[in-house]
Amino acid sequence: MFYKPHPALEPYIQGFVVVYATDAHVLYNIDLFPVGYGLLSFILSEQHQLISLNRSYNTRFNFTGQLDHYRLIKASSLSVIYVLFKPFGAYKLLGVPQHLLKNESIAMQDILGNAVNEVYAKLVDHADNPAKEVEILQEWLLSQLRDNNKIDTNRVSLACDLITESKGNISIQELNSLCCMSKSSMEQYFKDQIGVSPKMYSRIIRFNETKKILKEATNKSWIEIVENHGYYDQSHFIHEFKHFFGYSPSQIHLSFKNLAEHISSIKSV
Repeated sequence: MFYKPHPALEPYIQGFVVVYATDAHVLYNIDLFPVGYGLLSFILSEQHQLISLNRSYNTRFNFTGQLDHYRLIKASSLSVIYVLFKPFGAYKLLGVPQHLLKNESIAMQDILGNAVNEVYAKLVDHADNPAKEVEILQEWLLSQLRDNNKIDTNRVSLACDLITESKGNISIQELNSLCCMSKSSMEQYFKDQIGVSPKMYSRIIRFNETKKILKEATNKSWIEIVENHGYYDQSHFIHEFKHFFGYSPSQIHLSFKNLAEHISSIKSV
């Protein structure tokens, strides 16, 4: 189920997604791949399992930062509320440099301390009412927006738009020129506000574009993708795809329980 954000949050949040568990006692392998933005999640189930990089997590209110490579996690089939940020939205609303959270899943209490205790308690009290929890999260994020009103993400927003419009194929030199920023300034802005470099973000956008093409047109020629999306050759394309997705392009059908893709499919409804 997808909920649109409050108009004031639309520049920074794509929306809220509620995913319901089917069997909370089963432990699944779940593929995670870079999508270009971070996720805030609240697990509705009090009893749950989440294992990543051989570490077990038992917190319910978490933030997952930008990913720059494929990750495999193990999790019970959880009922979860997700906040889908825009690429720079987490920086704007949380006020935390995003490179510190890259490739990490961290309890919100460890990020913002006691400041989230009140909202966490409200979420726990209404764990049986996802619509109410979305309302609680939205009210809290609106207060975060007011508190962080001096944080300016306009330049990075423009850069992200240009990268997306080019499907990840704009040169960094052209990007710097169009945004009127030096290379070092652009790198620092992306490091703080996005969590990855402009080059890595462009690679992630390009990968997601090629993955979308492969999913929608299974007979698409790899050679055509290589030529149209700026890969050096077919070997480069396959290497990039496996780095981000964990599977080769010909194995794309194997990732059936991909959490990021599941969220995306709900969001597109």
